Amino acid sequence: MSVPMSGMARGLTGWCTAVGVHQVLAWWLACTFDAKRTRERAQSLDQPNVVILVSMLVVVAMSVVAIALLLQQVKGLSGWERAGHVALGLVALAGSWLTMHTIYAFHYAHRYYIDQRDGTPDGGLDFPGKGDDAPDYFDFLYYSYVIGMTSQVSDVQATSKEMRRITLLHSMLAFAFNMLVLALSVNVVAGAV
Repeated sequence: MSVPMSGMARGLTGWCTAVGVHQVLAWWLACTFDAKRTRERAQSLDQPNVVILVSMLVVVAMSVVAIALLLQQVKGLSGWERAGHVALGLVALAGSWLTMHTIYAFHYAHRYYIDQRDGTPDGGLDFPGKGDDAPDYFDFLYYSYVIGMTSQVSDVQATSKEMRRITLLHSMLAFAFNMLVLALSVNVVAGAV
């Protein structure tokens, strides 16, 4: 059975597809790159901080506006159409959240290894229990996702001014995104009653 899709739903489906491809590729890198390859790649690739910030703001704004508009359309729908639109909104929301923190994880890896190359011995982050093991992408994903879930750091310490500033910005964006999710959720529940 085919569910008709509005233009907004088609656009959001495209967004979800792009986010899905990005996540698969990012997690493939995390699974296949050891610390040495992570360092080599991180030192050679990254965007300036302004590009990261603008990208994150676009991700948050695009997904929240699209989801809000999509959920406004849900009020006039029934049955499978309504369920499909709500499911699409949830997938887009989750995908946007994952993308934000995955992009930050790769940015943290870049900053860490660039700082090490430039003479900062700990790269601006102190990972507990690392011993002789240099951090790989999973370590940076861990750091980024903890910030995304809690808007704070846990056992990994930011030890440089630049890393603290990046972490602060990431924490504020994560908090704002999480508050927008809460507001959308309240709106959906209030509209369903």
